[in-house]
Amino acid sequence: MIYGMYLSAQGADANSVRLDVLSNNMANANTTSFKRDVPLFRMNPPRDEKQGNLNPLPGDLENHTGGITLEAITTDFGNGSLIPTEGEFDIALKGPGFFQVGNRQESFLTRNGSLSVDADRRLVTADQGLPILSKDGNPIEIPPEAVHVEIATDGSVVPFASGGQSLGPVGQLAVMMPSSLDDLVKVGNSLYTTAGRVDPSKEAVNIQQGFLEASGTNSVEEMMELVSTTRMFESNINMIKLQDDSLGRLLQSMPRR
Repeated sequence: MIYGMYLSAQGADANSVRLDVLSNNMANANTTSFKRDVPLFRMNPPRDEKQGNLNPLPGDLENHTGGITLEAITTDFGNGSLIPTEGEFDIALKGPGFFQVGNRQESFLTRNGSLSVDADRRLVTADQGLPILSKDGNPIEIPPEAVHVEIATDGSVVPFASGGQSLGPVGQLAVMMPSSLDDLVKVGNSLYTTAGRVDPSKEAVNIQQGFLEASGTNSVEEMMELVSTTRMFESNINMIKLQDDSLGRLLQSMPRR
């Protein structure tokens, strides 16, 4: 009976974690380039098996698990669909890789290509104002006389004057890859940091101007999982109450000495 309550409590705790992750995914269904999180759970062996006590158990108890525990929360880095915006400073990466933003002291990786120009004429992220870095690690500055900017598929940034003449390339966007995606740690909803090595992407760079990458969250699928997980959480809580009531009635029925 106590073991059953323990398993139900583990199930409730696991589904509580799942609810938190799914809720965060749902909340970012419209966040540019957001990557959904996926909780991974480990099935524990039965207590008797874990402690080396393999005496035959009644019924099918030998087939029961020892419950589940959270193993990790991983991120699905699959590419999101590209949404056309026609925005001059909206860019999206088609394929693997990350933009590098920040400065030489502290930099982050991101796939959020919603950019703007700050007061210092630097290309920065529209939401946090972080400079987007070029291949040489410096911010990219747009000349004051520029009235239009074109960003090529290889990341070259070319401003144009009012007469339509090119002012020449002012930098080339850095597209980076970490040594392992598993090393990336989320900072907010669209930035990542890593303690591992970060190198220029070896894949052919394909940057699309006038597009943004959609969130990796599928609202319908996440909602269905959210409903299912809520029901499983409630079932585990009800099982705890049921077993607690049953244990109470059993103790009350025992003869007192």
